[in-house]
Amino acid sequence: MKRILLLLAAIMMTSAALAEGEVYRWTDENGKVHYGLTLPPEAANRPYEILSKNGVVIERIEDPVAHRLEQEKAPAQKEKKPEPLFSEHEVRLRSDRLLMLRYQSEDDIRDAMEVEVAQLGYDARLINQSMTSVLTALTAQVNKAANQQRAGMPPEEALTGEISQLRQRLQRNENSLAELREREEEIRATFLDDIERYRFLANGGA
Repeated sequence: MKRILLLLAAIMMTSAALAEGEVYRWTDENGKVHYGLTLPPEAANRPYEILSKNGVVIERIEDPVAHRLEQEKAPAQKEKKPEPLFSEHEVRLRSDRLLMLRYQSEDDIRDAMEVEVAQLGYDARLINQSMTSVLTALTAQVNKAANQQRAGMPPEEALTGEISQLRQRLQRNENSLAELREREEEIRATFLDDIERYRFLANGGA
């Protein structure tokens, strides 16, 4: 009778543990089978199994020590950066070769720079045109709201909403212009570096 009660208790413990998700199953030094959501310290170096919530064995660990060592190595292997295909020297040589093939003179590099800067200038003109249009509309709506206030009436909700939207559009345009200016500085800096490098290589540098 005692053995039956112990068996029923073990079954109930197993069912409760499985209901929580994955479960560990191990056998102690006396041959008794245990179940739990975690491994106790005394069972850390003993073989164990991992069961799914349905009671199916999904992993069997025969050598826990080796398994832990393997898991400790795994993160280090993931963090290890892949070896570059080319050394820094090889990358520089390839870049220099392309630079000398792309341009015939320093003036060619300056011309290419001005082409890119001119495109930014075109974009800036479009943004400025948009800003002029927005400012005109914003001024008109602000004046309308002021007239309503002078007449002793609060500005219409639709009017204040439109003013808010126009101000947001104006801010976006200003942000876009600032980004274009930063981009132009980056372009000029890159091309000036290319000019210096081209001059160095053309004079026999390596």
